[in-house]
Amino acid sequence: MRPVGSLSLATTVAMLTALGAGSPSAIALERPSIDGPLPEVGPIDHVAAEPGGLRLSGPCRTTAAVLDPSAPPPSATSGDLSAAWIHGKGEGQVVAVIDTGVNPGPRLPRVRGAGDLVPGRDGTEDCDAHGTLVAGVLAATEDDSGHSGVAPGVEIVSIRQSSSVLTTSGRPSDDSVAGSGVGTLTSLARAIRAAVDAGAGVINISEVACVPAGTPLADETLGGAIRYAAVDHDVVLVAAAGNVGQTCGDQNPESPDPARAGDDGWDDVLTVAVPAWYDDHVLAVGGVGPDGAAADFSLRGPWVDVAAPAVNLRSVGADGAGVSDLVVDGDGTRTAISGTSFAAPFVAGTAALVRQAYPGLTARQVIARIKSTAIPAAGGRDFAVGHGVVDPVAAVTGVRRSGRPVPASTTIAAPSPDPGPVGAGPGAIVAAGSLTVGGVILVVAALVRPRGLRDHDNRPGH
Repeated sequence: MRPVGSLSLATTVAMLTALGAGSPSAIALERPSIDGPLPEVGPIDHVAAEPGGLRLSGPCRTTAAVLDPSAPPPSATSGDLSAAWIHGKGEGQVVAVIDTGVNPGPRLPRVRGAGDLVPGRDGTEDCDAHGTLVAGVLAATEDDSGHSGVAPGVEIVSIRQSSSVLTTSGRPSDDSVAGSGVGTLTSLARAIRAAVDAGAGVINISEVACVPAGTPLADETLGGAIRYAAVDHDVVLVAAAGNVGQTCGDQNPESPDPARAGDDGWDDVLTVAVPAWYDDHVLAVGGVGPDGAAADFSLRGPWVDVAAPAVNLRSVGADGAGVSDLVVDGDGTRTAISGTSFAAPFVAGTAALVRQAYPGLTARQVIARIKSTAIPAAGGRDFAVGHGVVDPVAAVTGVRRSGRPVPASTTIAAPSPDPGPVGAGPGAIVAAGSLTVGGVILVVAALVRPRGLRDHDNRPGH
């Protein structure tokens, strides 16, 4: 039997398409397990070992800025965050960014590589721009305008485990359904382990594998990696909720069914988001607009814990310098920075500030503090924003505020997927945070476990 971890992306897409055919229907979900085996130590991604290795499928993405100097930035400034920095700006904290790599630069001076799907590289190269923008939301140093990351004092550990610009050389050039990206749930599991082993106390995952509810996923090692991080090593795991579009299919209900007593929403799910749905161990982050209301593109789910700004944001440039509010694709297309990919690092930066201020808190206690100090939605907790919009000042000071915090700038969202070959395709493909208006699309293959294959049939020893 061919190992499930070696399924090709095209095969995966075909299987998922078959599984998801027909009109969408809710299904009673079995909660994800963290009882799986620990992923192996080794190359971040198996594709590097395939014949031909990896190659660029097009030019690297860049960024641009069209900023109105007369208008305040629609994101965080040092003035907005100063009250959250009473104990420091995250100095001494190590935050891993598992993404498309991070380009160090003047505004991202503390970046350390800890793994790369490209052999011989260390994760400090980013051709997609996505990982660098994520890191900018989290940790950019202040610029002349006052724009700043949430926790500019942290050390960033970068791991490149996915890309929509890199592709396997052996993949057919007309594979418009599968897309050109690389990255799997198996490589994500290895990246989480690498982040823990590199000393991270907080891990940001702005990547989402979305599949129709009921799809059997080959995620045993991912569960094992989440256990290794959250349980065995007390690491705070933060993940984007995902964006509705070609990568995340049908939108889930916004709240439980009031007609069913005790309904927790899990029986009404249409689309599963991985790793966000590991509810007990991952802090899942949805996106909101400037008015604090849930963004239409933000995937809902009973696992969504909190939300953060995710529309028309600013970050550093693709080179880790300057400031940007647009992503420029290889064909020149410009897209605003929006999406749950960038809501997640806003929350990861907040977690780093809390860990610095209260070093005695466990990961679970840090997560509980962030949720309890969030500014709730008008109607109370729901599946779009969870406990509410995260407030870094309240999370650090413990003083819960009733008003909506000023949108923090270090959140750069990703726009919705392009219809073209990069990142296109149903269910199996997912954007690293997914884009809401087309732009930086990062692909993560969701591998399917063949029906009838029991968990122990293909599992290495612990």
